[in-house]
Amino acid sequence: CCLLGLSIAALGTPSSARADGGAPNVAYVVGGGGDSGDLTAIDIAQRQMTWRMHVGGDPRAVLLSVDSRFAYIAQAGAAAVAVVDTHAEKVVATIPVGQSPSALALDIGTTGDLFVANTGSASVTVIDPQTQRALATVPVGQQPTGLAVAGAGSGIANTSDAEVYVANSGSDTISVLSATRRATIATIPAPGGPQSVVIPAAGGIAYVGTRAGSVLALSLSDHRLLGTLLRLRGSAAGLMDYDVVTGQVYVPDQAGGMVDVLRPASAGSGGAPANLPGEPARALPFDGGPIAVAITFDGAFGFVAEHDAGRVVMFDVAAHHTLATVTIGGSPRAIITGAYPPILSQQAAGIVGVLLYGVIGVILLVVIVFYLRYAQRMQARASSASAGAKPTSGAGEAGEASGAGDSDGTKGERG
Repeated sequence: CCLLGLSIAALGTPSSARADGGAPNVAYVVGGGGDSGDLTAIDIAQRQMTWRMHVGGDPRAVLLSVDSRFAYIAQAGAAAVAVVDTHAEKVVATIPVGQSPSALALDIGTTGDLFVANTGSASVTVIDPQTQRALATVPVGQQPTGLAVAGAGSGIANTSDAEVYVANSGSDTISVLSATRRATIATIPAPGGPQSVVIPAAGGIAYVGTRAGSVLALSLSDHRLLGTLLRLRGSAAGLMDYDVVTGQVYVPDQAGGMVDVLRPASAGSGGAPANLPGEPARALPFDGGPIAVAITFDGAFGFVAEHDAGRVVMFDVAAHHTLATVTIGGSPRAIITGAYPPILSQQAAGIVGVLLYGVIGVILLVVIVFYLRYAQRMQARASSASAGAKPTSGAGEAGEASGAGDSDGTKGERG
């Protein structure tokens, strides 16, 4: 059974990854190419582009399935989410959603659903990734442009549910949705036009980047605004990411040519006040118009999509120096890192699993038959040995009986 499990795991699933991808194998970027309509794959170990494909539809966001088999791409110009098989490098499905989809988030802890922010429809579409069909449409504020999922361990009050935070740029609000009920459970005022949001796995804080160039801190436990953490040099915070190891949050400032690194804040508990440290802890220069950041789950590497320069910069997170620059052209908009896709599809992996079960079943049957035959031979040998010893024992007993009879007979004759 252990052998079977290991074999299926090796064939059908990649290494462990975060909800946002995270794993340090491949970086996927949307927005490259001649018309900014490509999906580009960068191999992290090789530090170079390995393949690219044209998706079209004005792609604005990219997200990976848990097993990294599929890349989901929000196509703002097509009112759809394209599903790309990352192993076959082709679009395998197109899911209609609302107008101008621009952000994606995946709930891996509770429902497994994919959430899509429809900027032009003031709504969020809920998709079942397994069937690749829309399940529901939830109305939110105006111009939703950012999404993030707060799971059970992040600091939310109801640990039996996940919460989806929606940045409504046109309403100056954050809508909080119940992942299971698919309904709004809270609305948080957020000034400055919130347009991106990221929620670390711990700390109880949602970080909100605004169009006005500020980063806000929200409390997950009681859905309230705690304060402003940072004001950017330029304007409009880009797509943020966080380092799982240190808890630091990386904020791209496109106009300012910087990526600001924020110390982790905390919401406080048991009556203690929130801890909002002075920010930033560090500012990293990127002169190509940084618009999106991705950090690998091990905290080793960071990637910055430079919108104005049409390139992706890979850097060492600890040393803060550039490791590689990959030119992809166009106007990169979003980036995510993840594991290599599995070699086999889920269906093929299932077939292989059945075959492996059959092979192991045959092996077990042969072992059982061999054991039974071996046991029979051993039992036969034991019976033969026992039978060969009985005549010797019987003759002795007979001799003893005969001797006893002669003695008695002699006595009788003498009597």
